[in-house]
Amino acid sequence: MKTHALKLFSFAVMGAMMISCGGGESEKSTEPASSTEPSTETPAETPAETTPEMVEFTITGNDQMQFDLSKMEVIEGQTVRLTFKNIGTMPVESMGHNWTLFVKDADISTYATKAIDHKEDGYQVPDMMDQVLVHTRILGPGEEETITFTAPEKGIYKYVCTFPGHYALMKGTFLVKGK
Repeated sequence: MKTHALKLFSFAVMGAMMISCGGGESEKSTEPASSTEPSTETPAETPAETTPEMVEFTITGNDQMQFDLSKMEVIEGQTVRLTFKNIGTMPVESMGHNWTLFVKDADISTYATKAIDHKEDGYQVPDMMDQVLVHTRILGPGEEETITFTAPEKGIYKYVCTFPGHYALMKGTFLVKGK
């Protein structure tokens, strides 16, 4: 009987230690760690919430002609660092992908149709580059590229893959909010 009671006591102590030491699984917070000391700031002294100077996105394209993100939100003037990855396995000649962000009033359908004839230009149309804000190169399977740019003025912008036939499925919205 003593052995049984000793085992129960040991399990109880171990359980109490795990709880007090945070031994269980918990959700990870993206909030900054808070101090254990009470704040001496009054609400009037609390600084206004600031917008980070840089926002980062990772977006992928696959062999099913899909981006994994259909919407991105930023603040005008914010620095954007975008990493685009082709996670497909098909050869670049048949299933290459890029990420192209257009100006607000771009004629994306006309652009994508003309891009078919511009393989040597990475399926970008040289005489229509005024319609493009920024783009990656065409990527093959397992390749990635990171681009950095400044978010344009407030508005709704569109992004697509300009590889022939992809723009109808590989598209998304780039929402720029005001400051």
